[in-house]
This record gives sequence, structure tokens and C-alpha cells, in this order.
Amino acid sequence: MTDDAKALATDCLQAADDCHDEDPPRGASLLRRIDPAALDASQRPLYAFLLNHVLSEKLGLHLEAWQGQQAVLESAGPQAPLPLLRHAAAAARLAGDAAGEDRLTARLATAAGTGPAQACDLVGLAATSFRVPALAAEAAGEAAMGALAPLRGVAWQRASGLDAAAGILTNNIASDLAERAPHELRSTPLRLAMAEAATLAQGFWHRAGQWVQHERAHYLRALVANALGDAAEAELQARAGLVLLESFDREQQERVDQAFLRLELSHALARQGQAVDAQVERTQADALVEALDDPSISAWYGRRVARQATLDAAA
Repeated sequence: MTDDAKALATDCLQAADDCHDEDPPRGASLLRRIDPAALDASQRPLYAFLLNHVLSEKLGLHLEAWQGQQAVLESAGPQAPLPLLRHAAAAARLAGDAAGEDRLTARLATAAGTGPAQACDLVGLAATSFRVPALAAEAAGEAAMGALAPLRGVAWQRASGLDAAAGILTNNIASDLAERAPHELRSTPLRLAMAEAATLAQGFWHRAGQWVQHERAHYLRALVANALGDAAEAELQARAGLVLLESFDREQQERVDQAFLRLELSHALARQGQAVDAQVERTQADALVEALDDPSISAWYGRRVARQATLDAAA
């Protein structure tokens, strides 16, 4: 593989990652220019995710996504890592290729050291995570709950090689549902699924992650609680995340996390009528973001501030 081909693949992947949410057709066009064999092994999981996220989820091109995943697996060889097997199996299910799905589910189970039934649960969850965003509120909630229910089964009550993947997927589902329009957040199935996904994500990350993942699981729970209008729970979860940061982040490497936790805490306190304490937290959050001096983080923070205002206006 030439250096030019590798540079082109890397540039297209970065550009697709930057634009895919705002301009899915352009993202798809960029992905089509990539030869997965020209990517480094560390880049392929992102490419595989984007194939499903852009082609399947956003554009409904399930067969094309599945064909792309097969090319990724071929480039990775027989020892393809778990993320590639997961994305490919999900693509096979979304494309309706039962034989391909079964083959990859078996490989996933072997690679993770789990039984085939547990691997099948994960593939169903992965496929659902790409279906849910396009569904209306009640259908999204029902689909999510259907995929989440097996994760309460006996096999999932002990640690396994699939815990981190389950943590990622449940986190993604909870985050997606929490960003729904305020009127959609009134849907009972959606509310139940959002809360269940966040709770499961926290459990998986407590088994599979380190303190940073534990802290971020508290942030997810706080964000979801605020979306559900449960300010007391949001406060509890945000404070728990900040305690972890205070205990472990001695060198202040996670100031972004601290800013967003304080923003959720401020929102929760304001909703409970604690205006003075809410302003203290908001001032600290604002100062952290300003000190970082990063336009992308500032924009992300601004979107969260706007989202909180939207939730408040609909309350």
C-alpha cells in the first residue's frame, strides 16, 4: 500500500467523521473513497462504525453498509478485533443476511470467550442502536427495551469479554433517547428505555472500566435524569461524578468532564429552586470551558446550555 493511498484514506476518514452528522451524503461519499486496507488497524473501528452510522442509520443503505463491513473484515484478516466483528454482525442483521450474521456472531462469541446466545444478545443490541434514532418516540422506546431486556439475563450478571461493548451500546442508546424533542420525552416507553439503558451502561462500566468510565457513567445518569425531569436524581449522580474527579483527577486532566458535570448539577439545582448554588456551579463550569480555549468544546458546551433551556421551557 502506497503512502499516498494511506494518506487519502486517513484524510477521508477524518473528513467523514467531521461532517457526517451535518451532511450524511457527503460523509457517505467520503467513506466510499476509502480502501479499508489502506487504514491502520487502529483506524478501522471508526471506519466500521461510520459505515453503519452513516450508510445504514442515516441513509438506510443497509446492503451497502454490509458490503463495506465485509471489506473491512477482509482487510483485518482472521484475527479481526471485537469491534469489527460487532459492527459487521450488526450490519448483516440490518441487511437481512441471516447466514452472515450467524457466522459473525459465532466468531464474536469465540473472540470474547462467551456463549453464542450472549453474543447474539449483543448483536441485537448493536443493530437496534442503529435503528432507534430513525424511529418515532414510542417505537424507539419499545425497540430499545426489546434489545435491552436480554441484558438482565443470567449470563450477563457476571463479567465477560462483551461488557465494554455492552457499555458503549447502552450508553449510545441512552444518549440518543435523551436528546429527543421535549414532547417525545413524555412517551412512557421511551422514558423507560432511556432510564434502563443508562442504568445498564453504568453497571457495565463499573465492571469493564476504570474510574474515568465510572465518572462518565454518572454523567450519563445525570443527563438522563435531567431529561426525565428528575432533578434530585440528577443532582445525586452529578455529585457522585464530581467526587470521583476530586479523588482521582489530581492533575486536572478531565476538566472537560468536570465542566459538563457541573453544568448538569447546576441545571438540577436550579430545577429544585436552589438558584444561588446553581449559579455557583454554572459559573465554575463556564470558567472551566473558557480556560480550555477550545472552539469545539465551547460549541459543544453551548449546545448543552441551549438544550437545558429547551427542557426548561417545556417543563
